[in-house]
Amino acid sequence: MSDRDDGDFDPFDPYEDLMDLTGTEGVPGLEDPTDPPAAPPRSPLLTGLIVGLLLVILSIAAFQLIGSDDEGETNAAASTTAAPGAETTAAPSGTTADPTGTTAGPTSSVVVDLPEFVASGEPVAISDLALAVDAIGPIKLGTSAPRSVGRLIASLGTPDEDSGAVVSTGAYGSCEGATERIVRWGPLVTVIIVDEDRTQTLGGYRLDLSYGGFNSPAADIETLSGLGLGNSVAQLENIYEGFDIAYTDHPELGDIFELRSANTGNLLLWGPLNRSDQSGFVQGIYSQDACGSFS
Repeated sequence: MSDRDDGDFDPFDPYEDLMDLTGTEGVPGLEDPTDPPAAPPRSPLLTGLIVGLLLVILSIAAFQLIGSDDEGETNAAASTTAAPGAETTAAPSGTTADPTGTTAGPTSSVVVDLPEFVASGEPVAISDLALAVDAIGPIKLGTSAPRSVGRLIASLGTPDEDSGAVVSTGAYGSCEGATERIVRWGPLVTVIIVDEDRTQTLGGYRLDLSYGGFNSPAADIETLSGLGLGNSVAQLENIYEGFDIAYTDHPELGDIFELRSANTGNLLLWGPLNRSDQSGFVQGIYSQDACGSFS
């Protein structure tokens, strides 16, 4: 039994076109010679390496981008965030900012914030503000500074300078490294000693032409015996004829006089001279140094 219909079957001979070949012809081409050669298949290993390299490059780029953003935010925060207390105004070189609103002289930085001195008590006439060993007229050394300086303000007006509480350099006779407060009216300086508990004590005074303020009422202040700024050395010796007067050289001030008791030898007053011979004159009148006297 056959599975094809012999009546309708058209047999196909695949070698029919080769029957006429004589043996000299070439084998017919199996592909169009104008077609480009096919590319060889890519190696799976090479493809994996390329993909891995691209992933590494992308990861590095993403990390750098994120890092630069974080750094920018950090720098921006640093430039806009100030430490507590950083928003302050520095005082000019050689001066000290002062809570009283006045300009202080060449002293150290303010170390304690103290209240402003204000006028208090009855005014004292210039003629009664005589310089003594332990007082400026009725205002005694060693007393409360707010009260004593307050009375000087009532007598002389608003101070020209108030340093506030600063670290002492020893320039005004307080102990170096201690806390002092310097208050000035023209040529008159008062030296205030500030204790650790903020107690303020009038420790000394200095009347000196080098401080300026020649037109200040304080320029007319004299000692109890009548010695004033500008008096000659001859007048100094005449006024204090019964006292011991020594002339010496001070390491910072140059020529100075020292007025001492003839009985005890204790130092009473001292100050700078422009020169110590008879043609010289008194440039300053100082109380004893406050260092060690009031603490």
